[in-house]
Amino acid sequence: MRAAGFLLVGVMLTASVVSGTYAKYVTQDSTQDTARVAKFGVVATVSGDLFGDSYAAADGNSIQAWGANSPTVSAATKTEKVVAPGTKNDKGLTISVTGTPEVSTALTFGDAKDASDKTYVNTDIVLNSGDYGVMVEYKGTVTSDTVTSYYKLTDGTYSLAPANTAVDGSVKLYQLKDAANAASAYLPVKWKVDTTECANVADVKTALTFTTTAVPNSDLSTTYGSKTVTWEWPIDTNDGLDTILGNMISDSGDDNFAVVKKSGDNYVAIKYQEVNADTDSANKVQVAYTGATAPTKMSDSSVCAVLTVSFGAKLTVTQVD
Repeated sequence: MRAAGFLLVGVMLTASVVSGTYAKYVTQDSTQDTARVAKFGVVATVSGDLFGDSYAAADGNSIQAWGANSPTVSAATKTEKVVAPGTKNDKGLTISVTGTPEVSTALTFGDAKDASDKTYVNTDIVLNSGDYGVMVEYKGTVTSDTVTSYYKLTDGTYSLAPANTAVDGSVKLYQLKDAANAASAYLPVKWKVDTTECANVADVKTALTFTTTAVPNSDLSTTYGSKTVTWEWPIDTNDGLDTILGNMISDSGDDNFAVVKKSGDNYVAIKYQEVNADTDSANKVQVAYTGATAPTKMSDSSVCAVLTVSFGAKLTVTQVD
């Protein structure tokens, strides 16, 4: 009996040790994840032409192909774009954004730039304030009484002829024609962004205001939408100043025909120069000026007119945090 008891105890101890090798505490976790690239797929578009080399009455004085029938205005050279009283573009330049990106986006509207990162400066046609006219050589007969109504030319300045001026044809005399006064700066081209009227080309950029940011999965064609820039040079608004601008671009520097600006009691002949729109700008403009020193940019004080209109834009859509 004693031997049997010791044997039972041994068996039980052995069973305990063996069971310990088959059971233990266990805890665990497992995970797996995948992702794809978030969609962007945004298209920013600036489309259309603002100016043309030919305009047709049949299309409301809007742009047509150069050389087409019955133009109302047409440049002498194809691809040399022009504007004139009575012309317009009511189809314009359209700026739009489309796409439904899965990221937040911001839209910025800025100036166009060239490959060297120089800015294209937007410009208006401008005739600055002053009294203008055209001096034309007078071929008729004058008397000592009437000679004082005409002008003599001395070193680019036209002054009224004195009573003792020879009337035998040995002295060139000039007659002032198409006199016109600009009480303030005259900007003939009228701009619109959609239906918003803009006072000048600088206001066009201000009017091109889009929603600045869009949340993911926004339809950008709805969130940002599109805007269209149009322009018109109304006819019969200011014939006198329009004529001065047209004569300026025609002025060849011949003494027989010269656009002039009043200075005191005299008139001075206007000169012409192509200059940078602004310091180190990407584009140049044609200007009219008075004075001995040629300007270097269109804002110089000697400039009395800017004869080039230009508009550029850069549209950027960027992912934002």
